[in-house]
Amino acid sequence: MIVGNEKKIDMLRQIIKNDNIPHAMIFSGPEMIGKKKIAIEFIKNIFCEDLCGECYFCKSIECNPDINIITPVDGNIEIEEIRKAKERLSLKPYHNKIKALIIDDSHLMKSDAQNAFLKMLEEPKGDTLIIFITPFREMLLKTIRSRAQEIKFSLVSNEEIEKYLISLGASSKKAKEISLISSGQIGKAINFFEDKSKMDFFNKSIEDIIFLSRSSISQRFQYAEKLKDDKIKIIEILDIWERFLRREILLKVFNYKSSVNYSLKKTKELIDELEKIKYIIESSNVNKRMAFESLLIKL
Repeated sequence: MIVGNEKKIDMLRQIIKNDNIPHAMIFSGPEMIGKKKIAIEFIKNIFCEDLCGECYFCKSIECNPDINIITPVDGNIEIEEIRKAKERLSLKPYHNKIKALIIDDSHLMKSDAQNAFLKMLEEPKGDTLIIFITPFREMLLKTIRSRAQEIKFSLVSNEEIEKYLISLGASSKKAKEISLISSGQIGKAINFFEDKSKMDFFNKSIEDIIFLSRSSISQRFQYAEKLKDDKIKIIEILDIWERFLRREILLKVFNYKSSVNYSLKKTKELIDELEKIKYIIESSNVNKRMAFESLLIKL
């Protein structure tokens, strides 16, 4: 089931209905809002108008020879994987009217991997569809962006998240609690509900930033040392801290007691710095620990 972004999903249905499927698309928008799931459902809908869930096309999406889904491994998409995908796209469809390629977190392709697509995008074949999924559209080459139709997806409302979690069996209280800390990211909400360790990690990360805001520089460096160069964990922590600090802004604006002794100005500056550090860690080979330490110093 897809939660949220109904207008964009209706737009995709209309594209299919009008038989106006482009050769390349960019699904952009925040992380963990269901872009990959929507892309898969879109391709299913191209093959099965009713999305019956029972036919070969609906059931074989993961092993269909006409569909290839590339997902990053250890935060990278290698050029060799792109070359193999291009070879598969060059073949005639086996069962369907098109061959499709979905590239999740496509911003993680290096420039040589992105350049490998340019000729295909400049001289598109009528029976291919490439979907680039990314929360960082600006990291795709301009030449890719100019040749692909972009659909921008949005965060999911708290009400939609609550309703969906209740349908999964959550109590109203639990669903509301999770929706408030998920920041409109339905994927995160599902993780919190299905995996208690994710919620524990969230709570521990909040405790950590409160402690670090009052700690010495040496204690902050010790904290960074424990994380070493774990890119995925660092980004998860930064995501949680950003949500925490945005909540702190609301508390300060409405004169409620906050958890950290930051001024409104400093809180906003920390959010800006945090977003910058997260972007640097996501998009480059910078020393992740050093980048993280530069943020910790400013807490």
